[in-house]
Amino acid sequence: MKARFFLIVCFYLFLSSCGSTDKNTETATSGHVWIAADESIKPIVEAEEMVFESIYPNAKLDIIYTSEVEAMKLMLSDSVKLAILTRHLTENEKKHFDDIKITPRYSPFANDAIAIIMNNAETDTILNLNQLSNILDGTFENWKQLNPKHHDKPFQVVFDNASSGAIRFLNDSLLKGKAMGKNCFAVSNNTAVIEHVEKNPGSIGVIGMAWISDVDDSISHGFLKRIHVADLVPANPSTAESVTMKPFQAYVALKQYPLWRKIEMLNCSGRAGLGTGFASFIASDRGQRIVLKAGLVPATAPVRIVKLNND
Repeated sequence: MKARFFLIVCFYLFLSSCGSTDKNTETATSGHVWIAADESIKPIVEAEEMVFESIYPNAKLDIIYTSEVEAMKLMLSDSVKLAILTRHLTENEKKHFDDIKITPRYSPFANDAIAIIMNNAETDTILNLNQLSNILDGTFENWKQLNPKHHDKPFQVVFDNASSGAIRFLNDSLLKGKAMGKNCFAVSNNTAVIEHVEKNPGSIGVIGMAWISDVDDSISHGFLKRIHVADLVPANPSTAESVTMKPFQAYVALKQYPLWRKIEMLNCSGRAGLGTGFASFIASDRGQRIVLKAGLVPATAPVRIVKLNND
């Protein structure tokens, strides 16, 4: 009996010492951490993760790609301590962290945008914000209402997820509280949105710019061959000199593309560790060069924009 008790105590001490070692040995460049991230920005987060782990082989990042709403639920339930999102905390969420004596910290990542995509059969891919709003809220039910010369196929507006950050963004910026129309529905992720739009003439997709911004990436380049990216103009074209623009890097950098947004890392761990190390890497010169190469806009590095004269 004494021998068995001795073995149990030794086993418990062994497990305790292992757990303690894992916690104490976590540094800015080693250890293990779980992170939740908005799936719409998956390509750029994966690029940063791959380089970070190649430089620091003792670091292991497990990133859960999910909807914005689910990522925040993971934060609030203490399932993860870090999240990469395109919005800040609400007042209720701030109160939650105030109540548990944790001060959330934001780290800059990049600026990206919401891209509106159409089937390759569509020849007119220009929308102003009023038209887009009318399509989203169901005021426009078919393409002929947009332009009498169009076909009369009904609008299908497809999102990546019912809890998507893109839905929240468009609700806040365009719909101003109005409900989405019956023509709007969600699939499972951004890849599924592109596949749906490719196969269904008359459909319109809403995706993160990160999925199509890196023209040197074979996957991104392949997506661009399969769909059209819509040009957007402001709600009042007369005051904007009828300028049309796609979600290109320069337009996002100048904040001229109307559906641009910020990406930030939210840290609610309350201490320094691998998460803060990853955030520091992203904000560093090397991390921001990855953002630039991916076709997004660096958050901390200066960007030089060159205007070409075609005259």
